Amino acid sequence: MSNILICISGSIAAIKIPHLVHKLSQKGYKCKVIISQDGLKFVTSIAISAMGADVYLDNSFEYNSYDQVMQHINLGKWANHILIAPASANTIAKLSQGFADNLLTATVLASDASKIIIPAMNKLMWKNSLTQKNLQILKHHGFTIWGPASGLQACGDNDMGRMIEVEEILEKFDTLINPQAHILSKKHIVITAGGTKEMIDPIRYISNHSSGKMAYALAEHAISLGARVSLISASSLPIPIGSTINPVISSADMLNASLKLAANADIFIGAAAVCDYTVATYSQQKIKKTKSVSLDLVETPDILKTMRATYPKLFIAGFAAETNNLIQYAKAKLINKQLDIIIANDVSNNKVFNQDTNQVTIINKDFTEFASGVDSKSNIAKFILKHITEEFNAKK
Repeated sequence: MSNILICISGSIAAIKIPHLVHKLSQKGYKCKVIISQDGLKFVTSIAISAMGADVYLDNSFEYNSYDQVMQHINLGKWANHILIAPASANTIAKLSQGFADNLLTATVLASDASKIIIPAMNKLMWKNSLTQKNLQILKHHGFTIWGPASGLQACGDNDMGRMIEVEEILEKFDTLINPQAHILSKKHIVITAGGTKEMIDPIRYISNHSSGKMAYALAEHAISLGARVSLISASSLPIPIGSTINPVISSADMLNASLKLAANADIFIGAAAVCDYTVATYSQQKIKKTKSVSLDLVETPDILKTMRATYPKLFIAGFAAETNNLIQYAKAKLINKQLDIIIANDVSNNKVFNQDTNQVTIINKDFTEFASGVDSKSNIAKFILKHITEEFNAKK
């Protein structure tokens, strides 16, 4: 089994690492752990060693010992994979600039093992342009970034910045170790996301409640499976690391981007909530308030139909968001738009749009139905991509 070196920097998320070490050891991986001085403020070496891993600290050096002086070299050579978890903004900044001022950074710099950054920090630190620039530098130099997740943080904020959970780290690591799990390697997937906006005048528009969370979860999981993902987004959610973002506003924008990007795509997933109507005439000036106003509406372009007509051999998956007659309407859409697969979800009573959970029924061209239970959108994305991958491989 692989040798895993876990490097703990200063973050409250360090309290999760003993559990991670325990789970990795249970799977048969050999673990060693470096804890930085700041990391020791949140987790003890005893808590880690009790889980079966040797622990190395900055203050444990004996400079009259050759092995101790060469500890960063020896640890770097021993490791097949290095997980920097949690990776604080400070440690990310140091690594991006090639600093080697402690055992953690020196070991990472002196190793040719695969290196994985698992960030954990406050939402504003995560969103700071300097942090994002440092991450891009690390990616350019071969580092992989896992996370972060969105949720409640120790400071009380609720947003991106949480370290991903141990279970997700284990799943991602198993995928990394097992190349067979990279089932979408070298595949280009185009995914549409969010609710389009059809402008009425300079300040008003027609839209819907879609947040884009389901599409973004699909993008993140597709990336974890090795796919190259192009995200055509009408959403303002944080960009999934590893995806190429193509921001759009209207349905016409989304269609144009879809036609362009699908030219070299293997799979197209229409997960956006595209407005069905737009105004016949856009008002260049704000429409003044009156007792009543009439808007002449016309149909927007049918993206899925246009994609099928333009790319008859492309694998196309669509979504059917309905409030009644879910399966009946989804099957009709599957036929009418000549899709390879359709994902039906009941969006009534505000239980899907802008929520963190979903429940879907997947229907293939044979009208076979596969129903999920209610689950997180992250897990629903895995369920959907499993069936898309199976249908895609069967079609080839």
